[in-house]
Amino acid sequence: MKTPPEPPNLFKENAVATLAQVHETFCQRGGEYGDTWRNCQWLAVKAVARRLGITLTTEQARKIAAAVLVDVKYQRLEGGYKEDSLIDGIAYEANLVAEMKA
Repeated sequence: MKTPPEPPNLFKENAVATLAQVHETFCQRGGEYGDTWRNCQWLAVKAVARRLGITLTTEQARKIAAAVLVDVKYQRLEGGYKEDSLIDGIAYEANLVAEMKA
């Protein structure tokens, strides 16, 4: 017995197309920038935290930086719609999820 084809789903179609664009964008930029996320020392984040009386490990600084980038990308919508801010934002949010699991 054959399974009937799945009915069209606009939300799913839109999400799949956008996620493909997100993947293409972060792969392209990752090739251009190198592995900055892994190699960054987060010196500015650590220095500011230290000035505020907080000592951060590299892993803690990376998690905070991930959250900051999510906030900044989202806030850029204050200036109006720009597709790149949303595409980057999706990738930064995905990165934050993984960082918080680590």
